[in-house]
Formats: sequence, C-alpha cells, structure tokens
Amino acid sequence: MVRAIPRGLGRAVWPLMVVTLVALAVYVSGGRLLLNALPAVQQDIEQLLSQRLSGDIRIGEISGSMDGFTPRLDLIDFSILDGETGVSIQLPAASLRLNPWQSLLSGAPRFEELTLIAPRVQWNGPFGTESSAIPAGVRDFLSSFARLQVRDAHIMSEFDRDGSPVALELLRVDLDLVRDRSRRVIRISVDSKEGRLLSAEGSGTGNPFEFSQFSGEAHGNVTGLGVSYLSQLLNRQVTVLGQADFWFSVEQGKPNALVSAAFEDLASSGDAMISLDELRFDAAIRGPFDQTQIWIERASASAAEQTFFAPRMHIDRLGQGWKILTDSFEAQPLSAVLAGSGALPDGATTVLRTLNPRGRVERLALTIESLTDPLALWAVQAEVTDATTDPFKKVPGLAGIDASLSATESGAIAWIATRDFELDLPKVYEESIQLARVTGKLEGRWQRDALFLEQGMFVVDAAEHDATVQFEIDIPFSKKSSVPLDMRLSAAVTDAPVSIRNAYIPYRMPLPAYQWLQGALIEGRIEEGVFLWRGGFKPYGDPGQTMQLAADLSGMSLDYQRGWPTASQVESQLRLNDRRIDIWSSQGDVAGLTMNATAVALDIDAGAPWFTMQSQTSSTPGELLQALQRLPALSIAAPVMRDVNVQGEEAADARLNMSFNLKDVVDTLDVSVEVDLAEARLGSTLLDVQAKHVTGRLNYRTQRGFESPGLTASVFGRQLTVEMGPHLATTPNTLLAARLDLEASVSDLLSWQGVSDSIPAQGVTPVSVDVNVADGVTVDIKTDLQGVAVDLPLPWGKPAETRAPLEVTWRDREWAAWEVFWFGRFSAIADLPRRGAAAASIDVTPRTRSINWPLIAPDPGLRITGYLPSLDPADWQDSVSELPVNNLNPLSAVRVEGLRIGRVLWRGEELGSLDLNLDIERDAIDVRIEMPWLRTDYQQRRSDPVSESASGLEAALERQLTIDYLDLQGLPQVGEQLAKRSPPDPEGNVGSWMRALPVSVKAVHRGDTGLGELALVIDYVDTEGWQFRDVAGNFLGIQWLPSTRIAWRSAAEDESTTLLLAAELNDIAESLKLVGVAPLVETRSGKLQAEWQWPGSPADFELTSVTGRMDLEMQSGSFVTANAEATGALRLLSLLNLSGLFRRANMNQLFDAGVTFDRAQGRFDFASGDLRIPAFSIEGSGGYFTFSSDIDLITETLSGELVVTLPLVENIPWVAALAGGLPVAAATYLASKVFEVQVNQLSSGVYAVSGDLDNPEVVFERVFDANSRLPKVEDQVSAEAAPSSSDR
Repeated sequence: MVRAIPRGLGRAVWPLMVVTLVALAVYVSGGRLLLNALPAVQQDIEQLLSQRLSGDIRIGEISGSMDGFTPRLDLIDFSILDGETGVSIQLPAASLRLNPWQSLLSGAPRFEELTLIAPRVQWNGPFGTESSAIPAGVRDFLSSFARLQVRDAHIMSEFDRDGSPVALELLRVDLDLVRDRSRRVIRISVDSKEGRLLSAEGSGTGNPFEFSQFSGEAHGNVTGLGVSYLSQLLNRQVTVLGQADFWFSVEQGKPNALVSAAFEDLASSGDAMISLDELRFDAAIRGPFDQTQIWIERASASAAEQTFFAPRMHIDRLGQGWKILTDSFEAQPLSAVLAGSGALPDGATTVLRTLNPRGRVERLALTIESLTDPLALWAVQAEVTDATTDPFKKVPGLAGIDASLSATESGAIAWIATRDFELDLPKVYEESIQLARVTGKLEGRWQRDALFLEQGMFVVDAAEHDATVQFEIDIPFSKKSSVPLDMRLSAAVTDAPVSIRNAYIPYRMPLPAYQWLQGALIEGRIEEGVFLWRGGFKPYGDPGQTMQLAADLSGMSLDYQRGWPTASQVESQLRLNDRRIDIWSSQGDVAGLTMNATAVALDIDAGAPWFTMQSQTSSTPGELLQALQRLPALSIAAPVMRDVNVQGEEAADARLNMSFNLKDVVDTLDVSVEVDLAEARLGSTLLDVQAKHVTGRLNYRTQRGFESPGLTASVFGRQLTVEMGPHLATTPNTLLAARLDLEASVSDLLSWQGVSDSIPAQGVTPVSVDVNVADGVTVDIKTDLQGVAVDLPLPWGKPAETRAPLEVTWRDREWAAWEVFWFGRFSAIADLPRRGAAAASIDVTPRTRSINWPLIAPDPGLRITGYLPSLDPADWQDSVSELPVNNLNPLSAVRVEGLRIGRVLWRGEELGSLDLNLDIERDAIDVRIEMPWLRTDYQQRRSDPVSESASGLEAALERQLTIDYLDLQGLPQVGEQLAKRSPPDPEGNVGSWMRALPVSVKAVHRGDTGLGELALVIDYVDTEGWQFRDVAGNFLGIQWLPSTRIAWRSAAEDESTTLLLAAELNDIAESLKLVGVAPLVETRSGKLQAEWQWPGSPADFELTSVTGRMDLEMQSGSFVTANAEATGALRLLSLLNLSGLFRRANMNQLFDAGVTFDRAQGRFDFASGDLRIPAFSIEGSGGYFTFSSDIDLITETLSGELVVTLPLVENIPWVAALAGGLPVAAATYLASKVFEVQVNQLSSGVYAVSGDLDNPEVVFERVFDANSRLPKVEDQVSAEAAPSSSDR
C-alpha cells in the first residue's frame, strides 16, 4: 500500500505540473504578445495614467518586456504636468514592474516597483507656497509601489527676483523608498554640482506622502552648501560653511525635531547684508507649524571680533505671531554683533553703535502678533540692571539704570530705582550728571515722527545735595517732524553747595556768560534754590525757550573775573532771568577789603555779555592799597602800584566801580577809584623812600589815569609837593604823570640806601623828579648838585659851590632801566634789578651831552669802556681803599672793554699809556694789561671734577698770572710806599685773590737787555703768613730751584720775613752784569743755599737785620779786582775776594792778578748784624786758602784769619823765601809726598785780617800752622750769651 501512494500521487501531480507549465508558457507568451502591443494603445495608456495621476501625462515612447514572470513597462520621455500646482515632472526614462497576481485579484493594474531615471521636476512660483505641494494623484501613484527608486533626479524652479524671472537648477536627488510589509524605509541624498547638500535616512509607517497619515523618524544633516541653496529658494543669497545635524520624528502628523548647527563665515546678500563669523545653536522643535514651540540653548553668534552668547530662549507660535521668552543676558555683546553683522540698515547700525547699549537684561518677554506687520501689535516686558547708553543726537545718554519696563505699541512706562546713575545730555550739559540714587517713574509714548517722555517725577540723591526733579522731553525723529524739540526741566534744592550749578545750568547760554557763571560761583551754599528750563536747544535767546534761576546764598565766594581777587559775600541773593544775572550783597569782602554794599550784574547777550560791579568801603590806606594791587583791573598801573606802599591810622573812604565785556575784557575795561587820604605814610619800594603826612584826594579812571588836585607830604624831614595830572604827560596814553619837588642831602641819600660807609661827597641840593606811567614807566631825576662837594680826584671831584648837572632816568623796560649822565664826567646805562644779576655799562669819556645808547640790553654785569686823558693811580690809592666793594656783589660779571688811558702817572712820574681789558664772570676772570713796559694776562677758572667719585666735591679754583713782557726800567719808584704797607688781609678781596696764585714771568728786561724768566706761587699759610714759593726759572743767569721761597709773617707786634733760597749758579760775573754791578768773581758753576730771616716785610730787607745761614759753593772761577760799589748782600762777595787780601799781604808776587780756583765753598752765619764765616775755603792749583772771620755788619769791621797753604813742589820760590835755601825746598818737596798732611802744615801760613771792611789790614802772623784760632761755633754761642761790654 505504501508503494501504491507514490504511484497515485504521481498520477495526480504530473498532470497538474504539466497544466501549470503550459499555463505559465501561455502566460509568458501571452504577456509578451500583450506587451509588444503596448505602442498601439499608448494613447489609451496616457489617458488612463492622466486620470489616475490627476495630471496631464505625455509619453514619448512605451515598450514592454517580461522580466522573468514579471511584466515590465519602459517609458521614454515621460512627463507629468499638474495644472493646479504648476509642478512639471520630466522623465527621460522610467521603468514600472507590474505585480500580476495583485492586479488579477484587484481587477486593476498593481505596480510593484517604479524606477525613475534622471527625472526633471519643475516648480513655478516661490518655494514653500501651496503650489509646491505634490499633486494628490501623483502621491497616490507613488505610494502604490512597494519600491520606488529615483536616480539622478533634477529639480528646477522658476521664481521672481527683483522683478525678473529666474530659472535655477537646484537639486540632483537620489531616492530609495522601500515598503517592508507596513513599514517604509527611505534614503535620500541631495547634491548639486558643487557638492552634497543633504543626506538623510529613516523609516516609518503610513503614507510618507501624506504627512498626517505617517509616523516615523529620520536623521541626517544639511551642509552649509545646502543652506545656501535653500536660501535661494527663499529669495535670499547666503553663503556659509559648516553643517546642521538633525533628528526628526513624526507621530500621526505631529513633528518633533532636534537640530545642532555649527556654521562659519555666514554671509547673506538679500535685503540686508548679514555677515557672521560664526553661528552655533542647539534647538528643539515641537508641534505643527501653526503651533510650533522652539527651545534654543547654547547659541552664540560672532561678528567683528565680538561674540554674543545668547540666553536660553523659548519661542511659541501664537496664531500668526510669536512670543519670545529669554533668560538674562548682556546687552553690549548683542549690540556689537548686530552692528558688526550688517543685519540692520545702515541708519539703524549707526544709531546702535552711537548708543552703544550696555547693561544686563534680567528678563525679557516679547510678543509679536503678526510677522506680516510686526510693529502693529506687540508688547515687551523687561527688567534691566545697570543699563547704559551713550547720547545720540538729541537723545540723552544714560548710565547705571535699574528699571522695570513695560511697553506696547501705544506707549511705555518705566519704574526706576537705581544707584550710581549718570545722565549724559551733550546738547545741554558739558559734563554728565552723576547721581548717587534716583527713584521715580517715567512714561513714554510715540507717534510716527516723535518720541514723548512725560510725567517724569524723580527724587534724586546726589553726592552733595538732594533734589526733587520733574522732567519731560519731546524728541522729534527727523527735522521734518511735526513735533518740535522741547525739554521741560524743573529742580528744587535746599542746603546744597553752589558747585551743583553744573548739574542744572545748561551751557546753551552764550559761552562767555556760561563760563563766567561756571567759574564765578566757586564757594558757598544754596539755602534754597529753584531752577526752571523750558524749550529746545536752539541758540540762546530764542523766544521759544526760557531759563530761570532763583537762589538764596550764604558764605559765597564770587570769582567774577579769572585771575582777579574773589569777592566774599556773607549773605546774597542771586537771580537769573534769561538775559540777566544779578547778585546783591550788603556785606562782603573784595580783595581783602570789607565792602559795605556790593551789587554785581551780568547782562547776558550772545554778542556782548557785560559785567558791572559797584562797591564802596572805608578802610585804612594800607588795606586799600593792598586790595587795589590785587586788582588786575589796575594792572596797567602795576609798576607804580607794586612799588608803592601806603600806611596810616585814619580810614580812607573809597569808591570802586568797574565794568567790562566778558569777550574783550582788556579793551572794554572801565574802572573808577576815588580815595581820600589823610596823614598817610607812603613808601616806594623801588626808591626805598618813605613819605609821611600824605594828605589829599587821589582819583583813578581808566580813560584818564591818575589825577590829584594836590598832594602834600614830607620826605627826609623836608617838604615834598606833588603835582599830578594828564597835563604833565610826556607820552600818549599816559596813566600817571606827576612832578615831585624836594631838597635832598648826601647823608639823606646814604641813609636812604642804607649805606653805612662814608662816600667822598656831602651837602644838600634841590632835586626834581618827573614820573610818567604809560605803556612803560619813566622816572626823570634832575639836579645840578650845587651845594654838594665831591672829594675825589679829577675829573670826578668838585667843590660845593660849583654846578655839575646830573641826570638820572629810570624806565620800566626789560633792559637798561637806568640811564645816567654826569656832565663832563661819565655816562652810564644800567639794569639794577632787585633780584638777579645787575647789568651796567659805563663810558668814562668826558662829554657835554648824553650818549644815544643803542637799543639793546647790556650784558649782565658791569661794563666799563671809554677814554681818560690821564690818571694817577697814586691819587686814587687812598680813595679806592676807602670805597666799599660789596656793591659789586649783585654783578654777575665785570667787563672792562677797550679802556684807554692816555697818560698813566705815578706821583707825577709818567708811565706811558694804558690799555686795559678785563672780564670777570663768577669765578672766571680774564685780565689783559698793555703798557709800553708791561704786557700781562691774568686768568682764573673753576675746574671740573676729575672723576665721577669727585663730582660731589667743589671744583678747584685755578688761576694764573702771566707776564709776557716786563721792562724794569719802566717800573715806578714805589719802594717807599710798599715798605710802609702791611700785608693784605688773606680773607679780604685782594688777599683771597692772591692766595695760591701761580705767577709766570716769561720775559724780564732791563731796557734792551734780557734778564731771563721766573715762575713762582703766591700763597698764604695760616701759621706762616704770605709766601712766595716754588720759585723756579733762569733769572739773572741763575737757575732758581723750586725749594726757594719767601714767607712773610704779619702779626700785630711780630712781623717778619723768612727767605729759603736754593739756586744753581752759572757765571756769577754775567749775573752781576745783568743787575748793573761790576764783576767780583767769575765762575763756571756753583750752588747757593740760604735760610734768612729778618723783621718786617720783604721790602724791609737789611743785611744788618738778617739772621740765619748761607752756604755758597763755586766751581772753576777766579776773583777779579774788588768792587767797592757792591752793597747789601753783594758785599759778601767782595769780602771773599782774596785778591784784595793778597795785595794787602804783599803776596802779589806769588799769584797772578786775581785768584783762580777750582772750588770755593763756605758757610755764612748771620745773627742780627753779626756775620761769622767759620771757614770759607778756596782750592786751586796754586794752593789752598781758608778764610775765617767775624764781621760786624753794623760797624762794617771784621776780625779774621786767612790761612794760606801752598803745595811745596809747585811753590819753590815761596819756600825758598820762607826757609832761605834750595836744599830745604827740595827736602820739603820730597817729604810732602810722603807726609802730605804734615807737609801741608809745614807749607801753611796764617795772616790776620782785621779793621775796616773797605780797607782791611792783613798781617802775617805765623807759619807751619793750617788751623784758624777763631772761636768755635759753640764758643761763639757762649760768647753771645755772656754780657757784652756795652751791657756793662
């Protein structure tokens, strides 16, 4: 049975299979036949599809084929045109796969798959309108496929841009839509020729072409290029980099989306040029379009290097409008980004940048009823803190506002409660108004062309005052507005300083008046004050505006003119009424004066604001003068006012009036002063004169200057009369012209100038003084000096009875204030300032009329020039020593330029002409003296520090006296005069100048004979007195060594001179010839050292008063015939001339004329008239000689011995004569070689020398003795200590 089943099944299946295969073959064959017949029914197919798709269908070519068992239709040039929406779809090729079984079951064609190749979709009209919807028939048709493929689709759009049609190829789309049972899966990508625009994929259920019937989700991204293309469809032109990722879901037609965008370099060129460097945000979107809710966070936008981090925002769709709620945010970054992005019109950007809003928005709620007309219905509610804006045109700037704001399209109200508030109204106030606290409210409304800020009521706390303020302002939006600019401001203050004026008084008043009002009220308090302003900001004086101010003031200081003394007012009233300011005070102070009544007025006029002040006082003359001196209104008389001082016990009544134009004070100033003086004391600082008992009226008026019907006074105890008035003026525009007549004595003048030293003048003489004050001040003083005797040598001396006209002129100018002309004596021009260096130029040339001095300022210091016919300094010696030299201290320099004296005399002895040039400036001195027998220069400088370490030390004073040429024959005979003089005071002018003074004499002559050169230093040592040290040079043929010096010690009872001498000798004979003395000795060289001291000055040198010693050494010389003419120290050489002694000893037969020597040396001891020569030895080829002696220089007698030692061999004639025979001479010669010392004694002889110095007696005393028997030095000292015969 089992085997029977397969056989039965086979019998049943095989027929079925055969039938099936036959049916399939018939199906396939029939399908192919039918598909091949499709071109014949193409028109019917177009009509069928047109009905099915609800559009106009056109098919260029249709064909069919079997793809397996599935029929497939291929359409060429297939197009769909929807007449209602305007959508046109062009299909170059399309392929449809038919589901035969579904078609059989439904009785209608059922397509399984649709493939569209390179379709072209055309939209007419702007994107986003209803015309862009896919036709319903097309949607149904497309949704009927289980699989829909679109490859290389192109979507075209035509839209209107700026009135011109634009056709734009937008997109190339690839789409896959697959139905898996009830679920649809979709993938789509959109590209352009520049790159990818969009890519997305998702899945869902329902009809994806019917949004309300679809549920699903998708995700993808839109690139910056995609945003750019999308903007074109929205009639915008946007370029941007970056992308936006999105996650999208829909549930029964209710969409939700999340978007995260990050874009860079965003630029839009549509209606508004927008440029952002960066745009980022995260957004959540819910609900359909008409009920959309949007949450935005982490949003930021950057432009122009500014970044705005947006707060969290919630946006709700309300019908046709939107409602926006935000968290707190800073306003400044938002305004900066808006201004930098170009999102606003140019005008709005300019306004935004000028306003520069700053601060923080704590809460913002904005409702816009319709985006179509957003300004029609809107509402804003906000809270702001520290809101700040800069002023813009007529809109005030604000700072530090804390406020709650509520506004709609019809108006706004702000409740303000803020600290540190600042109001900036540049069109009204120069500086912003600083307020510590402001509380109040301000309402606003607007119309198309104007803004109205109204009903502003504020309580203001400022740093120095409190106030109640009412404020309103109407602000037109343009010049064409129907509403004029109008501000209404009122403020009431109590107990406030006057400095608060800056907060209320606008600067729109005329600038001079405004500046005056700002600067005049410098101190004081406002007891009560009210300020009112109404009007626009037109030029001051416009009838449409008014300003009022009324205040009661106390303790006020009024600076009515800058630089002038302030007026203090105890109590005063101030009123400002548009064009006039008045201030009244019954008691006050001006320039230190107590004023009984003062009235100040300022007429405000845009062209010429006029100030007037009237005041009267009764004060002492001193107080009154001090006050007038402080008034710049009297500055033109300042030279006189500064110079004069007035005192007095009796009060002087004075009246002061002044007026001027604030814009031109100098040219419009008019001052009037009247003063009544009684028994006042008046002094002049310039002249240092005090006048007493000054009585009379003194008037001053700007237009006429000073006047007086008559003033009387006394000066130096003598009557003084003063005449004053314009009739005495010597120049135009004279302010003061006066003539003073008085008598003055020399003693009065000395006492007047405080000169304690006497001057060689005395007597009384009349003096006339003319004073003229105009642009400058001129004082002319004239006197003939009759009655005054001047005890000076000619040409400046005079007896009392003679006249010597003297004119002194003083001018108030920057240079050469004084001019002096003394008839026949000298002319001078000088500046003698009270401070600083004086300058004077004196011409000593005798003249009969004054010099026309050049109009240049003399150099600082004293300058002397000119010509004197003759001058005897000896006549001036005593006069100059008595003149005080302290008067030269104010001089910064003293210059003698080209001063020439025709004949210089010294006590009647003519010395020749003199040219003198001298320049002294501080420590620097240059002197040049030229005479026929003398040319010398003196220089003195202050040396700079030699190193940085020594920079803090005082610079050393370097001086040098250089005598280029000195002829001793031209020197005057001044020895007696100098001998009588004491040494200069080392602290005095001459003494301090001579200290540490190097002197260099380059050429000393006696007629045509040159004597050599010499250098030395003159100095002073406290313990030793004046010194002439460091003497060096070749003078008189002698080389003087630097150790040579002369010390001059001066004391009240012990004046002495010490000489330390060191010299190297050459030929003494030549030196003696140079001093005019016949030669005593001839030498090749030698040395001289001496240490002498004598009482008195160096000019008191006498050999008889000298104490000390001298050492003399001479080499290779000879003594010549004695010279009886030698005197003084030269007598010493005559004493040593042995040729005279040999002649008197009858030894000439042994020697040639004179005594020749190889060396001669010895010591000389001086003791106040006594000279001891212990041993003066002479060594020569002819023998050895030793001369010892005691010499009385007072009696000029001597007592000494001459020891003569002759070599035995070389002096046989002398030995023979002495011994009597040749054998003895021979024996002596041989013995001298062996026993030289002993033989010397045998060959020595001693002569006694005594008697008168001029004619000494020489007697042979003994032989064979080489020793002198004179007392030794110590014996001499004992003898000097023993009583002398004279004492006994």
